[in-house]
Amino acid sequence: MINSHPSSEVLIIDDDSSVILGLKKVLSDIGRIKFATSAEQAFEIIQEGPPDLILLDVGLPDVSGLEVCARLKSCEGTKKIPVIIITSNSESGFEEEVFAAGAVDYISKPLKPAVVLARTKIHLAYQTALRALVELAHTDELTGLENRRSFDERLECERKRAIREGTPLTVMMMDVDEFKKYNDHYGHLKGDDCLKSISLATARCCQRPGDFAARFGGEEFALILPGTGAEGAQSVAETIREHVHQLLLPHAPNASHTFVSLSVGSCTLTKELLERKEWSGLAILQAADNALYEAKANGRDCYRSATLPDLSAASLE
Repeated sequence: MINSHPSSEVLIIDDDSSVILGLKKVLSDIGRIKFATSAEQAFEIIQEGPPDLILLDVGLPDVSGLEVCARLKSCEGTKKIPVIIITSNSESGFEEEVFAAGAVDYISKPLKPAVVLARTKIHLAYQTALRALVELAHTDELTGLENRRSFDERLECERKRAIREGTPLTVMMMDVDEFKKYNDHYGHLKGDDCLKSISLATARCCQRPGDFAARFGGEEFALILPGTGAEGAQSVAETIREHVHQLLLPHAPNASHTFVSLSVGSCTLTKELLERKEWSGLAILQAADNALYEAKANGRDCYRSATLPDLSAASLE
């Protein structure tokens, strides 16, 4: 079994101080233990930072524990937190109510320390394994960058944010010039090493918290740069190209350039364009890809930018 992480955080929601103290003692070796004695206090704690697991008593003084659970499961930011219901209710049909509210398990009172500890560990371990699978599904195995699936999800998120906040958004596409020639000459293992080196150089140039780098597929990489206009996009592109130049990776003898290089294309969604039309992520991506194609058609190892059509109000009708 996968062990729960030592920094796991468990929130106990119960208005019985003796239960809280007992659970805290039983679970002390698992990680950080927080507690709340009411639903209101619990939501305040959760807002500060969601725990890894919640132990929730049904009989709270202000709101039913099942109501609290249902509310947590209806919210995007908390719906994935596993909730274990604590109850002394043994009526027929109550078990169905517990799971209908979204709880993953329930423990009957009087609480048995060994049972509480075992079930808590099981659900924390499951959460750890689930997070690992999600990360694996969104990570490119070779380079360690995010993959195409993750890129598509982030682009949609940032596109909506740009529309909502009226801030620019740049999407950048990059391609290793004549990579097939490199692979044919040096072999696929060296080709993999080349891609790893370029991914590291790319990641070093994306230092802002919102910047997002992904391996788009094959020898193509992609960036999402929130809050970045055309001038900033060019600066990022030239910095990445320079970092790749500095790797001094000798290219194949029949390649156009002596050392491995990048062609880069970008598209910037400006505030003015946002005011005219709600552009799709596909349209932004296609424009960046067209700019990349133009860079490759103009001798490679260069940067080109494209803008979405500056549509007039009449053309949108």
